[in-house]
Amino acid sequence: YMKMLFFSADTAEVEHVSREFTQAGIPCEIHQQKRSAGRSHSPDAELWIQNDRDCHRALLLCVQLGIGFARRRTEDTDLDFEYSGVPPR
Repeated sequence: YMKMLFFSADTAEVEHVSREFTQAGIPCEIHQQKRSAGRSHSPDAELWIQNDRDCHRALLLCVQLGIGFARRRTEDTDLDFEYSGVPPR
């Protein structure tokens, strides 16, 4: 059965991930979803893989290519503490 693997308000990003999946032999579909009232007017694009058995390979491909949910942030993040393994108080 089909499984939604990724969604974004950036349709171009979802289309890019879809092309990568297709090139890797992972059948997928893009579905457009409208957001609920009171939220942004732009629709979310969802990427659905057609075969559940391809899920693990699709996730690994995202991580390998740094796309979709595994996209690396380019801007620096501000942290108020240095990570020491102990949560801040």
